[in-house]
Amino acid sequence: MSPGTIALIVVAVSVVAWALFMLNVTVRRERKAAIATAPAGTAAADRTEAESTSTPADVESTSGKEVTVEKVPEKQRKPLTSGQLAVSRRQFLNRAWTASFSAFLGFFGMATLSFLWPKLTGGFGTTITVGDHKELLKQIGPKANFKPLFVPEGRFWLTYYEGTGDAPVYLAVGAADAKMQALYRKCVHLGCSVPHCEKSSLFECPCHGSKYRLSGEYYGGPAPRGLDRFPISISGGKVVVDTGDTQIGPPRGTNTWDAFSEPQGDLCVPT
Repeated sequence: MSPGTIALIVVAVSVVAWALFMLNVTVRRERKAAIATAPAGTAAADRTEAESTSTPADVESTSGKEVTVEKVPEKQRKPLTSGQLAVSRRQFLNRAWTASFSAFLGFFGMATLSFLWPKLTGGFGTTITVGDHKELLKQIGPKANFKPLFVPEGRFWLTYYEGTGDAPVYLAVGAADAKMQALYRKCVHLGCSVPHCEKSSLFECPCHGSKYRLSGEYYGGPAPRGLDRFPISISGGKVVVDTGDTQIGPPRGTNTWDAFSEPQGDLCVPT
């Protein structure tokens, strides 16, 4: 059983226990109120019976500061009348609203946990094995006309890189050694998904026109810096990307690869 399933079960049981407790408290209050509002004859009879069953010790204790009242024996207790046990319209509505609200809290809590619980077995936020290093270089390198590969599971673009790496972020992500980068698809301006334009070889944001080079460096638009990226490592000939460690993109003015410092053709999103 996964940790997420266990958490959902715990939340559901807690909500049900709380609902039952609140229902029990409500029923007790309603019974006390029903007894308090019973006819005067019934209340007087109950008091007379209670007085007749009291012991001399009980009577003597009333003359002091403290009063000790013993419970009426179970055999001498009177059962509640049908009118006292009946559920009024207001009581029914109160219980219905309590049950509905409890059910809502339960479903809301389970949905929230299901959404927020981290996916420990794979996906965005974890370490992802993309594929064979040599094969990926062929797919995104000169033989493929430097066309990036989008990895939906990790929400990043895998791009070829032959720049100088003269910026701290390139050392942090291992771009020069791997000859590739994992660029986070989210625009650093307002978070839109940034597609790649084959005509210009730029990443062009369709929302507000921010543009990034093939290396993910800033080219134009309102973006404050280049695209953020994830560290890449080679393990057993496989490319491994850590999407749980986001590295801030290089600042404006960074240009480490002259071959793609300018658009290679027409823009997809005009300025």
